[in-house]
Amino acid sequence: MIKYAKHFEELKLYYVDHKKAFENAKLKGLNDPYNYMYMYSKDQKDYFKNIMTRQYINFEQGPLND
Repeated sequence: MIKYAKHFEELKLYYVDHKKAFENAKLKGLNDPYNYMYMYSKDQKDYFKNIMTRQYINFEQGPLND
């Protein structure tokens, strides 16, 4: 567990409230949120992974993330 936390810190990844991340992403064009899961945030972007294709998409964070 500690190794994982250090890895996250080194990559400068962090978590935000997933509900807020999804609401923000929907405002910015995420049309099928049930096909994605929130993974992490980095550099003021929220990253989501498609549950079928495993491809990542990202959206700029907005005021809902504050």
